[in-house]
Amino acid sequence: MFYMLDTINSAEELCGELSPALRIVGIVYKGIQIVVPIILIIVGMIDFAKAVTEKSEDKIKEAQKKLIAKAIAAVLVFLVTVIVGVLMSIVGNKEYEKCMDCIKHPFDSKQCQASLDD
Repeated sequence: MFYMLDTINSAEELCGELSPALRIVGIVYKGIQIVVPIILIIVGMIDFAKAVTEKSEDKIKEAQKKLIAKAIAAVLVFLVTVIVGVLMSIVGNKEYEKCMDCIKHPFDSKQCQASLDD
């Protein structure tokens, strides 16, 4: 394992070697990016509906606050790749972007491979 890392001379070679693993990470992330916000919003709506049926003003306000917090969390989960990309562009170098294409587009093997060939 460590011998392989000694023979890799550039980030492009590293990304090429890790592209299958990066694609799996991308598939898992895309699943999380889609499923988690939907679940958060549905659970928040169910909690809010329960509070409305109880007709308690305090419970409705509490459920409303929880629904807003879950909606914000859902947006943040969805946008985490954008946030990470901005942070990496500030502190990192540009070589990581070739690896990120395999994560951003896990179902498009041609785009992943094209970014590695450039």
